[in-house]
Amino acid sequence: MYYDFMLNSGDSACLSILMLLAKEPSHKAKRESISEKLGLTNYHLNKYLVIMNEDLATVSENEPSFIDETTKGTFVGHNITTFINQKIYLLYLRRSNLFPTFEFRAFYDQRNIKISVYAREHFQTESTFYKNDRKLKKELDDHDYYLIAGVNQDPEFISRLRLFQFYYTTFTGIEKPLPQLNPVSDELCARLEGLFPDELNPTQVVKLETLLKVWILRQQNQRFIQSELLDENLRDGTYQMIYDVLQEVLKDRLRLNTAEVDYIFSFLLTQGFLGLNDVQYVEHNFPTATTISKKFVEMVLSKEVLTENTDIHSTGLYNQLLSVNLQFTTFYVEPTTFISSEQVSFFRDLYPTFDLIIRDFLGVLKHMISFDLSERMIVNLYFSYMFCLINTIPTTNMKDRVFICVDFSEGQLYTNYVIKSLKAFNHAHIVIQKNITDDTDIYISDFHSMEVSAPQVIWLDPPTSQDWSELADLILKIKHRRLGQMFPNYEWQNE
Repeated sequence: MYYDFMLNSGDSACLSILMLLAKEPSHKAKRESISEKLGLTNYHLNKYLVIMNEDLATVSENEPSFIDETTKGTFVGHNITTFINQKIYLLYLRRSNLFPTFEFRAFYDQRNIKISVYAREHFQTESTFYKNDRKLKKELDDHDYYLIAGVNQDPEFISRLRLFQFYYTTFTGIEKPLPQLNPVSDELCARLEGLFPDELNPTQVVKLETLLKVWILRQQNQRFIQSELLDENLRDGTYQMIYDVLQEVLKDRLRLNTAEVDYIFSFLLTQGFLGLNDVQYVEHNFPTATTISKKFVEMVLSKEVLTENTDIHSTGLYNQLLSVNLQFTTFYVEPTTFISSEQVSFFRDLYPTFDLIIRDFLGVLKHMISFDLSERMIVNLYFSYMFCLINTIPTTNMKDRVFICVDFSEGQLYTNYVIKSLKAFNHAHIVIQKNITDDTDIYISDFHSMEVSAPQVIWLDPPTSQDWSELADLILKIKHRRLGQMFPNYEWQNE
């Protein structure tokens, strides 16, 4: 979920312009194009240009970030990176009129804090606060804030998950959110990490401390998980050690119960902190993730895209699917990457059979689960399933693989150079040969051969970028033709 709806309207427009410039390879955008895409007048663009440059100067560090219009009618961004835009977002969030209201309703409305005092501390009158509160409620409803994926539809579980997603995806490690809890979260993270099988990487640390802070503040605001999430058999020795650490560190802040520790342990379990790799353990305790994973494997087999000698159960595909679906159906952390549908075509071209399987499965998945899938969630699942297939199914087991024979008259030295360069295409299910066989799909050489019936690519000099592009087009043409033969009734070209 994007949370730009929480920003003031002018700041939201500025962020949209900056994101547009960051996406453009040249970091340039015509005034009229920006105006058309964002519905802004020239007056607004002039005004926002000044504001953006002031804000960029605030967040810039060693290399200055700014926008100029040296060429009239064209905005040119300098050092407008994703990182800079993330810092800009935090700057805008801090001066948002709705953000103080958001935090009050999330963490303080059931505590002994007067709204008049809280509003004054955040430079608002009491009447303005209530006006912003009404606006925030409408915005959250309009953006389906409380509709979320996952088996657990408990209102408090959903509220915490949304709060976690918000702080995790908006602060993105640039700053620590909810800094008043930094000392206790630092201590908890350090103590808990000693119970994990592996050292935490930086993103895991951010994820854990954010979850812990939301968890603590919600309980302090009298918002509790009402039901226990785990079966008794899941509360093993590790569970007890985690319980003891939480109890010891938080004894002066919270009165813990089994339901709340179940919540933390479920997060650690499903998000990979505990190195969960016991398939039978997952299957026994998480049936929904198990069913989805098995159905996906069945879909792969039903499409008959693998060679006859493939043992799909030895590939590791099922285990990776189980990990993806475990997170998807429990603590689904809304991603900030691999969520753009524009990038799907890249994988569709390289892996047409994988693409076919995944899109058909996503259509089936909607009828297998009891909750709705957002468009961003569908795209993210597409990428997750694609990476599962790419990482586990070897090229040698694919029927749509393309065989390329490399044979240069200069001898082995130049042939090996081209072969090494071709390995950049290995992710497209390419098999490189040094001799012609009946399987050869493409023949690359510096001489045309009358004995070769396969399409021939002639390179007299080291290949240029144009040569590589033409080869890539030929590979895709062959793969698509093969796909048409394998699935004659599948209208993949129109997808």
